[in-house]
Amino acid sequence: MSLHVNFSTHGQDLKNAYTAVISDSDPTDWLIYSYDKGTNDLRVQGTGDGGLEELNDEFSDGKIQFAFARVIDPNTELPKFVFIAWCGSGVPETRKGFFNSHLIEVSNFFKSFHVQINARDEADVEPELIMKRVSESSGAKYSVHKEQRRAQPAVTPVGSVYKKTEVPDIAAMQRASMKKEGPPAPVVNIATMGTNYKPVQTAPKPLASRWNAATQQQDSGAAAVRAERERAEREVREREEQKAREQLERNRDAEEQERQQLAQEEEARSRAAEESARREREAAAQRQREEAERRQEEERLRYEQQQADAAREAEEAERLRAEQQRAEQQRAEQQRIEQQRLEQQRLEQERQQREEEEARRLEQERLQQEAEAAEAARQREQEAALQNQLDETADRAVHSATHAAGAAVDKAQGAQGTSAVVLFTYSAGEANEMTLVEGEVIVQIDQVDEGWWFGVSEDGKKQGLFPANYVQLLEEEQQPAAQQPTAAAATPAPAAARSPSPVKQDQGNSAVALYDYVAGEDNEISFKENQVITHIEFVSEDWWQGVGPDGRTVGLFPGKYFLFSFNETIAKQNHSQLRRASTLKRHHPIFSCKSILSL
Repeated sequence: MSLHVNFSTHGQDLKNAYTAVISDSDPTDWLIYSYDKGTNDLRVQGTGDGGLEELNDEFSDGKIQFAFARVIDPNTELPKFVFIAWCGSGVPETRKGFFNSHLIEVSNFFKSFHVQINARDEADVEPELIMKRVSESSGAKYSVHKEQRRAQPAVTPVGSVYKKTEVPDIAAMQRASMKKEGPPAPVVNIATMGTNYKPVQTAPKPLASRWNAATQQQDSGAAAVRAERERAEREVREREEQKAREQLERNRDAEEQERQQLAQEEEARSRAAEESARREREAAAQRQREEAERRQEEERLRYEQQQADAAREAEEAERLRAEQQRAEQQRAEQQRIEQQRLEQQRLEQERQQREEEEARRLEQERLQQEAEAAEAARQREQEAALQNQLDETADRAVHSATHAAGAAVDKAQGAQGTSAVVLFTYSAGEANEMTLVEGEVIVQIDQVDEGWWFGVSEDGKKQGLFPANYVQLLEEEQQPAAQQPTAAAATPAPAAARSPSPVKQDQGNSAVALYDYVAGEDNEISFKENQVITHIEFVSEDWWQGVGPDGRTVGLFPGKYFLFSFNETIAKQNHSQLRRASTLKRHHPIFSCKSILSL
């Protein structure tokens, strides 16, 4: 970064603001410059037309600023320009070192001004103080705009011996000369006029006349005297008028010279005042330059001293840091040794704890093995007792089934579908299951799964799903009697393995009706609740197509009327999925076949 002021970055804005202040046609009367943050790029901080009072609010303690203002001189009422260089008390010391050199560069940028003020606090930029400095810098305490016209002395005649010449009455003189002999006496004393005039002595000759020659001679003499007198008086008047005109011209010239002399004196005083102001400005600028150089030198010495102090402080800090580093290394080494010792102690303690825990674990395992052996013996005893009870129950079930089979065979042969006799009592756990009573007969059995079948009670009052290993198919009664006890004895309780179901013909996707439905169109099929629809095809989201309960009719039916949809082979392989389907039916009565397949 350059140490000089950069006027180029915002040069156009700086020039425009300066031109606005010095222009008489622009109302802007002040501007203030400051720096971009962290650089020496000078920019326009603000302008305004509110005078020094508005400018006073723009100065900041933490900035270096330069202001230029136009004010009116209270003495001459002429515009004057004021340059203010502001260095706030909060400016960093390293920044203050460039203030004086930057001040000279900015003052050269403004070219000319009448007053320069170097300010460091708000007291230096008070409007009253600035106007006082402007008033004192104007030199003479007068103004051509305030001076009143002085009264001019009246023009008086120049002192002389001149006296006004009395105008003679020529007609009266002529009348008097007609009555008297000889030339008429002069009416005016020529000598009092202060001239070299001498009366003209005439000697007129007598004139001959045919009529009254004496009278004619007398009249001719009088006329000649009158003419001579008139001529003399005319000459006197002309000379007096010429003198008066010459005196008037001299008076005018004297007045003009006096005015010129006054104007020259006024101009000389003005030039002297301007010269005095110029010399004062030059002296002030010289003092400022000397002060700036002195301050710059002081700042340079202070900066060098600060650098030297900073170097010494850095050396001292480096020495202290080295000592601290050595001390920290020693402490770290001591801590490492201490940590190693503590780690060894911890490892030893952990080894002892592991040995103790291993001993406790072995003891617990021994005790647990003994407890497990005792528990196993107890369970074997309980299982033996339970097996005895199951054997007894199976024997009773076989005898009951043997007696009931004979009575039910004939009736079951006429019934619809497969029939079976209940071997064990079963309580329904869900809404789609049916309760079994030992010895009753279940008809219309549909082997929907190898573990769960669907059927109807012999009296037709109940129907639903039931576990397949709780019943015995009646067809098996026709087998040799010797095999029945063995099969009954091999049949386990509800927790034992289920007997396999016979293989049925593949009917494709099938579903069980939840509700009755009557066909509303010719291409639809009707069905009753719990009837099975086979060979289902999913025509749409809501309507399916399949074979009706009679095994012959094919048509459409609403899919939401059915609970299960499954393939016979898939059903045998996914017993757990059908269990979940039964649960879904209990919580969601309307459950689509497509959702069941997604399971």
